[in-house]
Amino acid sequence: MQDQNFQPLPWSIKYIAGILVMVELLLAASDMGILPDTHLRNGAFVYGALWPEVARGGWSEAYSGQSYLMLLSYAFLHGGLLHMAMNTVVILGLGKRLGAVLGNGQLLLVFGVSAVAGGVVYLALSTGQAPVVGASGAVFGFFGVWKYFEYTARRRMGLSLRPIWQFIGALVVLNVALWFLADGLLAWEAHLGGFIAGWALGMVFARRGGQKRRTPDR
Repeated sequence: MQDQNFQPLPWSIKYIAGILVMVELLLAASDMGILPDTHLRNGAFVYGALWPEVARGGWSEAYSGQSYLMLLSYAFLHGGLLHMAMNTVVILGLGKRLGAVLGNGQLLLVFGVSAVAGGVVYLALSTGQAPVVGASGAVFGFFGVWKYFEYTARRRMGLSLRPIWQFIGALVVLNVALWFLADGLLAWEAHLGGFIAGWALGMVFARRGGQKRRTPDR
């Protein structure tokens, strides 16, 4: 007998995770010399990473429209298997949780909008020139939606909002710690942009009655 509380993984999250995994496995195979072309990662970064100097006009585009398309394409590239695995695991976990209240189209929207917002905020706040890759902006977008739903549920039930602020504070501390561990090579600006976008999307979904069932449990 199937557990009524069991929630299947939404197909949108399966596709997102599958693309992230397949892209990184292909690039890793190239890095290890398994494929004839051992420079696939370099090429993928040239065309798909978020290049600040391209956005600022200091460098020429590798193709027409790169300044805009790279705001999304960078989220499908990672710096290695561990980087990809960390982001994918979180997307799978939060995607399944949010799948109880959001449709597949909404989940895809969260991923795309949060990734773009993360890229925009990174370009607005950062002065770095190094390329940016990774789905962490989108990951923080999922965090933002989740925490907005919990925020509204707690307010509605008259519960303390302290757990919300504690969680957000923990994310800030985590980013600071990772920034130091990565010698300043952490795109915290993308995390900030993604979280803000996710929180805003949560507001939109709630006001339009876009939640399928119930507010996700904490």
